[in-house]
Amino acid sequence: MSNLDEQLEDVIKRRKKVTETLERLKGRKEQAQANLEAVEEECRAKNIDPEKIDDIIQQLEDKYRTIVEELTKDIAEAERKIEPYVTGTTS
Repeated sequence: MSNLDEQLEDVIKRRKKVTETLERLKGRKEQAQANLEAVEEECRAKNIDPEKIDDIIQQLEDKYRTIVEELTKDIAEAERKIEPYVTGTTS
């Protein structure tokens, strides 16, 4: 075989590999789009606009942070109030 024949065979093999890879990637893309559509439909079913999901996540994180801060404050207050009874220094 000549050098050009070998080169042609190599290029044909590479083209076949690229074509196969492209087909796999198309399949993955289609699956990802189907998954995205399913998630968006689930959001809509829960009255959540998928376009505003980042805002909603931020609101939930803010609310969570506030609740944890309030709980921490309330627990510290409760600990302060029961400390005299635990240490036996009540009046």
